[in-house]
Order: sequence, then structure tokens, then C-alpha cells
Amino acid sequence: MLPDIAVKNTDIVLVRKLKNDLKSVKNTLLRHAPSSFSSKKLKNLRIRIFRFPKSEDCNEYFFTYGKKKYVCLNSCLLSRRYYSGFQHLLHGISHAFCHLKDDIGEEIFAEYVSYSVLIEHLKSKGKRLTRRIIKSIMKTSTKEYNTFFRIARRLNEKENNYILKLNSKAKNKKISKRKQTLMFSRYSKSRIRTSKETELNIPELEKGFRRI
Repeated sequence: MLPDIAVKNTDIVLVRKLKNDLKSVKNTLLRHAPSSFSSKKLKNLRIRIFRFPKSEDCNEYFFTYGKKKYVCLNSCLLSRRYYSGFQHLLHGISHAFCHLKDDIGEEIFAEYVSYSVLIEHLKSKGKRLTRRIIKSIMKTSTKEYNTFFRIARRLNEKENNYILKLNSKAKNKKISKRKQTLMFSRYSKSRIRTSKETELNIPELEKGFRRI
């Protein structure tokens, strides 16, 4: 059971590879999600892959429209750097089961989950190649999001799966938004702008797309 994947003006062969890779990491992805996020909820997500306008300063975004949850991925990134595109997709999906209310905390969670799932997926390629791929992704990522990933690693050094446990606390309302903000602000020394603070030009996401 995979999300509804539809594309526009995108390499179909590449998207089929992406779909197969997403299928192979499905169980790993669900292990990083709260128990309330089932295979059915993953299936109900809508993934849209298309060319973002040049004016857009992001390559992925997640948003909810009514009861529909969309993860949008820039096809230009996917065609240029496949694993960067895959990591961005996993990042977007992670937002669907993140319960942290602090904006920066949510981005840190999504970066942690996306990289963790991808690293697990790449294990069969060996440690050396896995490190090369991760470094390559970080080189093309923004300074802000690399900071998010490093913060996640530092937090998990304190306690194994600390980020996942924190998300579970937030889901069960055992930690307030204020406490979340105070905690994450200790690790981000400067103001970090998240994608929520940028104005997204969201196009029609149903008509004109080909389902894969």
C-alpha cells in the first residue's frame, strides 16, 4: 500500500524507480512513525512530482488541503540528483506524522527521519558509498537544513531515538509548544527560516497529472 503518486512532465522511468525505492523503505518509514500512523494513512498521502517554477526557493513541500495531504517534489532535483530527490520526498512524508508544534522542531524531526530511513536503505551499497551519497546530498542542501540534521544527531547522542520519543510526547500532549521552542532554541543559535515562512505558489495538483 503506497501513496497515490502522480507526475507531470517528468521522467517516468525515474519515478518508477522512486516508487520501487519508496516501497522498499515503507516498513522502515513506518517504524519511525507513531503507531497511530498506519499503512492506510501512508497510502492516503498524495505525492505530486512536477517542475517547480524558478521563482520557488524550495524543492519539496508538504501541505494539507481539506482532508487531503500532499507531498510535492521538484522533478528538476530528482532528475539532477536522484538521492537528493529521494531524501526530500522522505522529508515531506515525515511531516505527515510529525506532532511537534515548533516549526524548527518539525523540520529537525523530518530531516532526522528522512536521513535515517535513507541510510538504512543504502546499507546494501556499503559504508563508503553510503557516506559519499549522504555527503553529496548535504552539499546540495541548504545551510539551514544541514543545521537541522546536525541538531538531530546531537539530540540523539543524548538518548537513542530521542527525536522519535519527543514526537511521541508531543502526540500525547506531554510536552507543551513553549517547552519545545525553548529546547530547540538552545541548539539553533541564530534565527532559521523554515519553508512555512515562505509563500508557496501551489498549482492545481489533480488535473493534468499521470498516475504511476
